[in-house]
Amino acid sequence: MHEAVSECFSKYPFAKGTAYQRFNCIYQAHAHYGPDAMGAQYSLRLQVDLASLKVGQDVDSGILTPEEGKTTLRWVTDKAYAQASQQQAWASAQPKRN
Repeated sequence: MHEAVSECFSKYPFAKGTAYQRFNCIYQAHAHYGPDAMGAQYSLRLQVDLASLKVGQDVDSGILTPEEGKTTLRWVTDKAYAQASQQQAWASAQPKRN
């Protein structure tokens, strides 16, 4: 899976005209290898992938500059992981039920 994702980065640079293709390639690699390769955070990673596709579309269409796209991607990723951490902490704090 890591090799497939690395190919996406080298094949499609993060630039206007290739941003969506890059994130689509990454999404396809993640979806292809599935939860076994991605681990417990599989659904979170797919969520980030889908948000990245939208950012890629916005960069390609000129709504965002590549730099604005990078900033947006950092924000999306940070927010998703913060939410996942909060959910994981909440779930861990819940009493076990038999």
